[in-house]
Amino acid sequence: MKFLKSLLILVTVLSCSLSAKDIKLKETSNQFAITSKSLSGFTFVNHLSEINTVIVKKDANEFVKLLVSGYGEDAKRGNPELPVLEELINIPFGSNISVKILNKEEKIISLSDYGINHPVFPYQPSLSKSENAADAPFYFNQDYYNYDGFYNMNLIETEFLGKMRGQQLARLSVAPFSYNPIANELKVVTKLEVKVIFKDIDFEGNKINRQKYYSPEFEHLFKNCINYLPLQDKDIITTYPVKYVIIADPAFQAAIQPLVDWKTRKGFMVVEGYTNDPNVGNTTSSIHAFIKNMYDNATTSNPAPTYLLIIGDDGQVPSFSGNSGSHLSDMYYCEFDGGGDFYPEMYYGRFSATNVGEVETQVNKTLTHEKFTFPDPSFLDEVVLVAGVDASMASTYGNGQINYGTDYYFNVAHGLIPHTYLYGSGSPITSDQSGASAAIIADVSAGVGFANYTAHCGPAGWSDPSFETSDISSLQNYDQYGVMVGNCCQSNKFDVAECFGEAILRASNKGAVGYIGGSNNTYWDEDYWWAVGNGSISANPTYAGTGLALYDCLMHENGEQQADWFITTGQMIHAGNLAVTQAGGSEQYYWEIYHIMGDPSLMPYIGVPTVLTASHVAATPIGTNTFTVNTEENAYVAISMNGVLLDAQLADATGIVNLTFPAISNVGIADIVITKQFKQPYEGTVQIISPNGPYVIYASSVVNDIGGNNNSLVDYNELIDMTVDLHNVGSVNANSVNVVISTTDPYVTLINTSINIPLINASQIASIPTPFSFQVASFVPDQHVVAFTLTISDNLGNIWISTVNVVLNAPVLDHTNFTIDDAIFGNGNGSLDAGETLDLIVDVTNIGHADIDGLIATLGSLSSYVTVNSVTSNIASLAVNGQQSATFNITIDANTPAGTLAEFSFDVTDSIYLYSNIFSQVIGIIDEDYETGDFTQYAWVNDINFPWTIDNINVYEGNNSTRSGSVPDSEVSHLNITVDVTAPGDISFFKFVSSEQNYDFLQFYIDGNKQGEWSGIDNAWSFVSFPVTVGNHDFEWEYDKDGAISDGQDCAWLDYIVFPPIDLGQTTNIDQLDFNFELFPNPTKGSFSLTFNDINNHIVEILDNNGRLISSLGNQSVRTTFDLKEYSAGTYTVKVMPEGITYQIVKY
Repeated sequence: MKFLKSLLILVTVLSCSLSAKDIKLKETSNQFAITSKSLSGFTFVNHLSEINTVIVKKDANEFVKLLVSGYGEDAKRGNPELPVLEELINIPFGSNISVKILNKEEKIISLSDYGINHPVFPYQPSLSKSENAADAPFYFNQDYYNYDGFYNMNLIETEFLGKMRGQQLARLSVAPFSYNPIANELKVVTKLEVKVIFKDIDFEGNKINRQKYYSPEFEHLFKNCINYLPLQDKDIITTYPVKYVIIADPAFQAAIQPLVDWKTRKGFMVVEGYTNDPNVGNTTSSIHAFIKNMYDNATTSNPAPTYLLIIGDDGQVPSFSGNSGSHLSDMYYCEFDGGGDFYPEMYYGRFSATNVGEVETQVNKTLTHEKFTFPDPSFLDEVVLVAGVDASMASTYGNGQINYGTDYYFNVAHGLIPHTYLYGSGSPITSDQSGASAAIIADVSAGVGFANYTAHCGPAGWSDPSFETSDISSLQNYDQYGVMVGNCCQSNKFDVAECFGEAILRASNKGAVGYIGGSNNTYWDEDYWWAVGNGSISANPTYAGTGLALYDCLMHENGEQQADWFITTGQMIHAGNLAVTQAGGSEQYYWEIYHIMGDPSLMPYIGVPTVLTASHVAATPIGTNTFTVNTEENAYVAISMNGVLLDAQLADATGIVNLTFPAISNVGIADIVITKQFKQPYEGTVQIISPNGPYVIYASSVVNDIGGNNNSLVDYNELIDMTVDLHNVGSVNANSVNVVISTTDPYVTLINTSINIPLINASQIASIPTPFSFQVASFVPDQHVVAFTLTISDNLGNIWISTVNVVLNAPVLDHTNFTIDDAIFGNGNGSLDAGETLDLIVDVTNIGHADIDGLIATLGSLSSYVTVNSVTSNIASLAVNGQQSATFNITIDANTPAGTLAEFSFDVTDSIYLYSNIFSQVIGIIDEDYETGDFTQYAWVNDINFPWTIDNINVYEGNNSTRSGSVPDSEVSHLNITVDVTAPGDISFFKFVSSEQNYDFLQFYIDGNKQGEWSGIDNAWSFVSFPVTVGNHDFEWEYDKDGAISDGQDCAWLDYIVFPPIDLGQTTNIDQLDFNFELFPNPTKGSFSLTFNDINNHIVEILDNNGRLISSLGNQSVRTTFDLKEYSAGTYTVKVMPEGITYQIVKY
């Protein structure tokens, strides 16, 4: 821009915000509303009632930021950042835009009248997440700020953006603010009425384009335009299925057929294109021409394609080079009618694969997810949300995005279990804590339905906290994979050997089923808008203050119209990119870089989906050409037969769908598949029968378990009688009907397998005269489904096959709590202490679907310092969802060193169903309370220049605490200690701060990574705690002052620091225990051996550097061998019990 020559460039980072006064205007509310609209134009009103202000510091200077709910900013670099309202509009074909201001009221406001005597903050361009914010220039247009007058601004602007799916898009901007920096005044248009007129419209061409390129799954995009109008003769264009195009390497053709079959049954017109076909080719231009031909030649009966799935890495199916940066972009495969714009006409995704196995993996995961065949779907309630580490940006941008998600959607009120990692503070584990990376990986490894990370990335994955391709092999989320979003740089950069998005999709039966991310660097502003919506960026954004974006459009729980629902992964990208487009950000760049690794038509589950209501007749005769299904509004209903799609439609508000198709000419079975967002898919069948004969099918069944618990459910170890009803859906009576039941399932044994029914009249439902019977095995997996086959025949030789599914119920044992009760015999502190006799209480629960009784719980000690006095505890019975306590009495040796880790083995069983676990607890408390009056209790390292001191005035407990040194401006007082942590645990302490708010801080670090910081003037001591992993760790406390101004007592205090289990030099005294062993070789490439100096049996455990047990062998004597070849390089802990000896081995 012209003013760049006068920019004053500074290179320091903006400081924290301070509050300022809000400016009230005479209007009753901030309001933008469409008052009338037609194809020829629309009218809107805009009212302003309030301007919020915030003071921000920049070096020694202060500025004011002007904020209006729902507004963005005037994005002219270095100029005053004035609020601007931006909306998307639709422009009819052939038209020109004319703007007429019908009414305008304005007011001049003196900011000084509100105590604001600082210049308006200058607009700063969005910062790439690949850049260090501290190194970013600060732009300030000195010429503008020296001008004594109101710069002329265009009150109303329209900007043509491009074409999408036969419609033209533009951005409407309303700029009601002008600013005089010398006079410190704002000129504000408080009330505005505007008419936008479209002249010279091509009415017929506009209608033809709307009809030709209409897709139900794209229409909601255009409803984001404020002047959207539905197509009047919509019935003409809604009677066809969605078209789905697959482009693949021919080597993958056989592997993708299960996906083709499912998509067809689901209601998609699937078109397969292979790169060895001359009509498709293997270049970007030839493939694009193949797809574009379908788009250009679309008709209402042969619609333009809606989805594109590319199967193969960029070496198998190439990608375009982006026009706005150096990156790959699949988007241009889907851009047809914009004359070179960047608004795609299709949703697109990629199964990136280099071999058949990788294709099969992604096909299988997609089918498991879409067909909802997870063995245990409860993981879908789990959500991981991470605001990653960036000292300058994360507290506002990252935390703002995640806070918005958890405030409105991803919370317990929605039945979800959020695992949230905010930056700095506000979550159980913050992203800048040392344990965050391991915790996030553990969360994903346990299974999550949805995950979102925003901060820094590279092609290998999430950078800080780290979760990268090297971590994927260790994930254990088998059959528990959801959809993940990375708002970060390059995590979908699929022109490298293997990026994170590719790797997590290629992981067999684990990882993720879909990953959305960028093929190049992303930006802080744009990523925030992409998820939260256009508006002022805040750490605590509101729904009213932001436009619609990914979160709102995916969840649509705030009254959004159906038009604003974006329910598939492909649509999710469009929702985010449209928000960036509305905000006027780096729109072309974002449309190019954001990709979905996975199926773009997949609908993520956010929580365990509920059952979809559906009903239809069980049979229909040959010659049928219509079929009615009753279901729920917005459900997508499809009928197919023998792999051929007959019809698919979206249910209207009545839930009734009338499917039409050419008359069916043969008997057989037609498939009915119904899908809907956040619902379990329905899969049913319709018998196509002869109109001139009998046709007998299974109708229903009832189970009788009177010999068991008589609850009318099929439970483990029960004898079941099952009565079956059969339905003759034919037009002729069925005589001498014989029914044989069979199954190959190992968990049931059939007893009575054959029944005869003399007569079933036409259209009659008849029950079998005597029940089938079967015995259920004593051990069965809970919720296992047994598929019984009914072979039904009659005296005419007709044979009909039906299937009966029966769910088996069994108990599943677990525990909820491990409690220490030392109130009677101990000191009552709820901890294990040397010399105590106490009770350990384990609460056992039954999370299965059948009761269980006769349980015996057993506790064992793996420590030589602990004696279990009562080894067993009886539990008479445990109902479904019931809980009972098992109590064990133990004694702890009086000579047990403080910090010793006691481990207990726990089992509960009825001899068939078993639950086992190992509990660990530290004996004694390793603390520092400074009651020695000095720093000699542990190996403290105090600051040489500004040492911490012992204080007996301000204490939390006892007589002493420690206080930070007297620190001048821009200096730091340090206190640190290095310890060897022997088991996972927490470090906790009490703190008291008296400092300048937001500028002078008490900070706590683990291994150089900041865990938390606190400023201001406290009125009382407060407690904090942080997780710590096994290994050597450096704990450091700092009191850090900025360059000016002091407040309070200008210091911080610490007291009662409790350490995790640490090596005090006592637990591995081998001579004292009269025991030794040899470990060789150390370091090792993989395998190593342990040789003992006695003939006793030992338990040997191997733990990784996060304290996780990776191997355990019991009854080892003389010599045993371990192999670490499959594990990554690092330090591992070898633990020998019952002696309690630990030793470290290095694998390289």
